[in-house]
Amino acid sequence: MNPLKEARREKGLSQFESAKGIGISYSMLVKMENGSKSPSKKTMWKTARFYGKTVDELFFKDFVH
Repeated sequence: MNPLKEARREKGLSQFESAKGIGISYSMLVKMENGSKSPSKKTMWKTARFYGKTVDELFFKDFVH
């Protein structure tokens, strides 16, 4: 499963609630979760802070060995 989706479900939040908490649009969060859109660095940091995770855990998990 996508690390973003996992983090959101761990908090028990809907996509709408998470997007609002992060400060991005619902459609942006959906695209980030399904991998069709890469967020800006600023959005990565805001998302990581909101979920209490690192940027690497959420966005680069597949690339870290």
